Amino acid sequence: MTADIIPISYMSGTGGNFLCHFIVSAKYNDFDKYALKLSIYGNAHGNGADIPIAPYAPYDSDEKKIDYLLSYNIATDKIKPYYTLGHIVDSQLITKNFKKSIRITYDKDDIDLLTNIFIGKYVSDSKNLVRNKLSIFIPATKFQLVKNSTNFVYEHHDNVLYVSWKNIYHDNPSILIDKLHKFTDIPMANFSVDQLLQWREATRLGANTVETRIQEKK
Repeated sequence: MTADIIPISYMSGTGGNFLCHFIVSAKYNDFDKYALKLSIYGNAHGNGADIPIAPYAPYDSDEKKIDYLLSYNIATDKIKPYYTLGHIVDSQLITKNFKKSIRITYDKDDIDLLTNIFIGKYVSDSKNLVRNKLSIFIPATKFQLVKNSTNFVYEHHDNVLYVSWKNIYHDNPSILIDKLHKFTDIPMANFSVDQLLQWREATRLGANTVETRIQEKK
């Protein structure tokens, strides 16, 4: 079990890449080196992480994801603890391998919005989203979110910080920042509210764009 790495486990579309960047940029307190890079719809892939995301989908082996994170050759300019992320579904496997971790949870009433957000970021950003493809993407995305909704829930582990989708997307920024500060010991002043609001705005644009396409299809 390692205390050097703190992974963020999350389901696709729930803000894991942004949250990792949010923490890492605050840890180093360097918003030039760790400037937030977003797509028009809020895709935050490629932003700051001490260890790049484990390159596996939620349905892939969790053991492979953990092996990747534990064996990664970390750059010498990084400072412990190293923050990283992955679609690690098995929460017990995380607690067996990492002394501390962060887990993004979501509720069933979040699923419709998360479906649109996922499609906006990972479909619209990489392909031309035409209306006739929505009949494929929406059910498939919603199926995965529903299937995993019982995995990404609050469980009582003292060494795990549970951050809800509502904390990240809906709540007053001070709620999220206070949670992160208490868990990481990073000063509250280091967290950029502007970055959070910028990501929320772009994410909302993506969700609204997809919803407009859905309504046009009806």
